[in-house]
Amino acid sequence: MQIHQVTPDDWELWRDVRLEALGADPGGFGSTLAREEAFTEADWRRTLEDGPRLVALDPDPAGLVGAFGKPSGLYLYSMWVRPSHRGRGVGEALVRAVLAEAAAEGWTLVRLQVYDDNLPARRLYERLGFVDSDEPEHMEFRVS
Repeated sequence: MQIHQVTPDDWELWRDVRLEALGADPGGFGSTLAREEAFTEADWRRTLEDGPRLVALDPDPAGLVGAFGKPSGLYLYSMWVRPSHRGRGVGEALVRAVLAEAAAEGWTLVRLQVYDDNLPARRLYERLGFVDSDEPEHMEFRVS
């Protein structure tokens, strides 16, 4: 498996995996399939300008994750693994890549939102060192 850093020139790859994620798990992304299906090429390129966007390739796309900077730290979002690849280390590889990027860029905190009832995701984040934050359904990781 390879973790690929998506650039604006890879907008079609990001679009295709993101739309698949929205279609497969519509309640987990703060957006809708219909909304993002209407995005233009320029819209997709713009979504790739702020922070790392990563796609796991095995050799086809197996998952994705994004992150962007906020005053409170790097915010991990859009974590998704194709159902056929769950339980095979794809999610862990994607999150570790974001944490490595955070360390390389000098971020001291990585935050994310995860629903309390999403136990597989919570277990993954806890295994990687994330802890519950003060904000409900949010976790954080202190970068050392």
